[in-house]
Amino acid sequence: MLRRARKMAPQTFILNFMGDTMLGRLIDQMFPQHVDEPDEARIVRSFRSSNYVLPTYDPTSPWGDTLPLLHSADLNLLNLETSVTTHPTKWPDKVFNYRMHPANISALEAARIDHAGLANNHTLDFCEPGLLETVRTVRKAGIACAGAGESEEEACSPAVLRLPSSRGDGKFHEIHIWAAADHPDDWSAISTFHFIDYSAKTRSRLKKLLTSSPSSNNSPALKIFSVHWGPNYSWQPAQEIRDLAHYLIDECRIDIVHGHSSHHVQGVERYKGKLIIYGCGDFVDDYAVKPDYRNDLSGVWQITVAEGDASGDGQVKEGLELRKLEMYPTAIRRFQVWRLDADEEDAEWVRERIRDLSAELGTRVIVDNERGTVRLDFGSTT
Repeated sequence: MLRRARKMAPQTFILNFMGDTMLGRLIDQMFPQHVDEPDEARIVRSFRSSNYVLPTYDPTSPWGDTLPLLHSADLNLLNLETSVTTHPTKWPDKVFNYRMHPANISALEAARIDHAGLANNHTLDFCEPGLLETVRTVRKAGIACAGAGESEEEACSPAVLRLPSSRGDGKFHEIHIWAAADHPDDWSAISTFHFIDYSAKTRSRLKKLLTSSPSSNNSPALKIFSVHWGPNYSWQPAQEIRDLAHYLIDECRIDIVHGHSSHHVQGVERYKGKLIIYGCGDFVDDYAVKPDYRNDLSGVWQITVAEGDASGDGQVKEGLELRKLEMYPTAIRRFQVWRLDADEEDAEWVRERIRDLSAELGTRVIVDNERGTVRLDFGSTT
């Protein structure tokens, strides 16, 4: 999909990255149309009959007051942490099986989501027919997706987004986005789901996959790997995760690693001029809060990329360069996500946590207490 141009000559673009976005279960039950889950419906009725205040839900409701931030971006990318299906058969022996009604894909449209990662531990919650309906529903809404497909080739292929180029003549920058997950192990047998592990065999496969000639005539201007990895509730990524992230940059020429799964924020690493977000946190969901990890707090991770400076002949250089990461803290409150004011205690907690965790990874981020954000510039490499 091609997004509108802003200005000619070299341009900058804003890409918003969000973490786990789970619009199933109780959130799905709050929409006028929802899947048939009597137990979940009963919980929502109980909330509404008590003094617990619940908003009237429409497609804009999950996003609270973040819509202006989302709508002002050139691209919005997230991990869709639920199946989108009416298929009734649950994957056996899972503790949690999430699904949302296909009609409620309108919520992603309202937020102007451009890419939904489908490689995570919930898109197969209602078995392969549910995954297939999820893929088809997301695509029908005009939203690109990666990490799952109607075939093995589709599941492992990148989603392709386009941004206009100031070179003119209808030229554009292609953004290629791959997605994969390292769990659950038993989903490795599903060919339409992109499963990875940390073996040498997987590394070799990823290198071939991510560096082969693109199917289009355009080489990607930016390469993104969206990955659902690691255990829940672990402040720092395991060494095998860090090693794979570095491999993706060193050998696969990835520019941005978009990590998620931990349920809370993790640190960021600037590595050889590229960016690794190890854990974006939970953007919106209905989960219980773990006080020690504050899984109700995360943010919009806003990345600025730019065309290269014009060369001697006046032509803009090929590709896009990372310029800045700025993270805007958010909180989940009653099934909606809200931006935190700069002086809120929770916002300070998020900023300091990311600062400290990133420092442990060897990266110094700037805490901007006035703007209420965390910033990382790419003027030099770490």
